[in-house]
Amino acid sequence: MDKKTKIVCTIGPASWDQEVMKKMIESGMNCARVNGAFADPEELDKVKTLVKNVSDDVSLMVDVKGPEVRMNKFGDPKKIKPGDEIIIGNTDADEIYPSNYNDLYTHLKPGQRLVVGDGDVEMKLEKIEGDKMYCTVVFGEVLKPGKALNLPGADYTSEVLTEKDKENLIHSIKTGWDFVSASFMNSREAAQTVKDFIAENGGADSMKIIAKIEDQEGVDKIDEILEVVDGVMIARGGLGVELGLEQVPHVQRLLTQKCNEAGKPVITATQMLESMTENPRPTRAEASDVATAVLLGSDSVMLSGESSAGQYPVEAVKFLASTAMVAEENTMPYVVDSRAHGSTTADALTKAAAEVCLEMQDEIDSVIIVSKTGTTARLLARHSFAQPIILFTSNDFFKRTAMLTKNIESAFVFEGIEHGSEEYNRDNAVRIIMDMAKKEGVVEQGQKVLFIGKTPIDGHGYFPNLFEVIEVE
Repeated sequence: MDKKTKIVCTIGPASWDQEVMKKMIESGMNCARVNGAFADPEELDKVKTLVKNVSDDVSLMVDVKGPEVRMNKFGDPKKIKPGDEIIIGNTDADEIYPSNYNDLYTHLKPGQRLVVGDGDVEMKLEKIEGDKMYCTVVFGEVLKPGKALNLPGADYTSEVLTEKDKENLIHSIKTGWDFVSASFMNSREAAQTVKDFIAENGGADSMKIIAKIEDQEGVDKIDEILEVVDGVMIARGGLGVELGLEQVPHVQRLLTQKCNEAGKPVITATQMLESMTENPRPTRAEASDVATAVLLGSDSVMLSGESSAGQYPVEAVKFLASTAMVAEENTMPYVVDSRAHGSTTADALTKAAAEVCLEMQDEIDSVIIVSKTGTTARLLARHSFAQPIILFTSNDFFKRTAMLTKNIESAFVFEGIEHGSEEYNRDNAVRIIMDMAKKEGVVEQGQKVLFIGKTPIDGHGYFPNLFEVIEVE
């Protein structure tokens, strides 16, 4: 049995090797992500080539950093200790300065917390003299160059998309990337800005938006954000800094539930297996964290530094996959109530299908669903039942992007039947799809399949609504 939970891997120096990439994909990687804070079009092309040399089924995700403050690459990491003074300047004439935000000092006041990265270092702003910020280390041992600088509670504004973000996005649209993960999505307006930019540059039908939720405002406005975007990434690093570590488990549960109700994929990210950056085995707590994400209903789990800069990227993927599979075996079946988001015909159809699967668990072996865009399959996949979901969709883009969603174990392209031909009827369509499924080895003779077909979509080979249990001949 294949795993139902999907794996997103951040690609970096540790995985810039064809053999390593091959092993990561064979071990269960479903999506390759590139951190746009460090990438340029050349690196994006490099990663795409590495992935596509192995598999056309693995999706590609580019991360854009948006209104993130980031320190300059000031050279070697600096050893620090509590009480040390760190001076943050304003221009490249200073040793340390914000590389992407001019005049940051004008927006801050003494007493401001400055948290580096995912919370490895924290400083306190003591005073501002001229354009210099004098800070005291509160905790931390190493200050690394190029890290994000988080400013909890600070009132500063920045563009939703930087010029570098726009450059990377345009290149990604032109070269066939599937997802953009957009940082600091905390309002409908911010999400719509990204969506409009993608549409204006030809990506409306070829790129999906994953909103990274990183602060309290994003949590508070999750319902309106979900109306615009195609999925969510729970950025636990930013959430831990902004909300406090104690709040992260509750917020993770809330965001997962909201995404499940909306039928949109949710990715749990940050420090899933952080210790495997340097160690070949994770901690017990990390194993529990991965399992908890799966049990809560996360569609995907993500590796960051573990796969981009760690010493054991392949081993990390293998452990994510094996832990997810054990958690899946111990997940209680359930049906999600989607009424909070307003039920549609597709909601009702897929809920009924899930209930049939639960009631006929010993009789139905799998679910085959025909969906032009994969949307109906995603709505079905939010429910938890034992049978695998097998998707037949209209093109490779929808095939790849559907595989970011849990419970969809296989996806194939069905091009339909020529309109007006002698074979243009429902029975032939079912027969062709069942033959394809048998040929691919996802169903066997004698098995029973719940077959769901959506209403004709374009009049070219898709058949009327079908909801039927069929025995494989």
